[in-house]
Amino acid sequence: MGNRRITDPEVLKGLAQPLRQQLYQLLTQSGPATVSTLAKRVDTDPGLVSYHLRELAKAGYIVAAPELARDRRERWYRATGENQSWAWTDFTTPEARTVATAALAQMVTNQFERSRAFQQTRDGWEGQWNSSAFIANHYLRLTDTELRELEDELHAVIDKWSQPRKDLPAGPAAEDGREHVFLFLHAFPERP
Repeated sequence: MGNRRITDPEVLKGLAQPLRQQLYQLLTQSGPATVSTLAKRVDTDPGLVSYHLRELAKAGYIVAAPELARDRRERWYRATGENQSWAWTDFTTPEARTVATAALAQMVTNQFERSRAFQQTRDGWEGQWNSSAFIANHYLRLTDTELRELEDELHAVIDKWSQPRKDLPAGPAAEDGREHVFLFLHAFPERP
């Protein structure tokens, strides 16, 4: 799995749309799927889903998977498997900043909606999932250099936990009890 640094606003625009983020998330977590399967999962017209999948493919987030089709009408897609990252500082023009702002706003909205969805369905999780899931807030006093060091250290910890598991198949819970775990981190300066 490679790493892809996004610096083109047109590419970033691919994830600034809510349905595209949802489709990308499904393909990343559940593996390859057909347009019709994805349309059912997101309760949206297959034509609209097909359009957004083509836009995601054009931006390089997903690829067509024609080898999975059983006939000429069936269209399959899969996530590229690359880690996607981008930095605010790479988008310097007013137009690029508008795209970056929209993409970031949609990503943050998506992250908090996913957190809220878990909170609303906590009773449906068996075993120790409710005591293992966590939310944490920390208030630190750091320089910008120290914050960057913290980010590097956190990414190293996340990589430690994700590397041995990258070869596991996508899809629902595994027989050994593994589930997809969504982790999101935000760290930014603020003045009280």
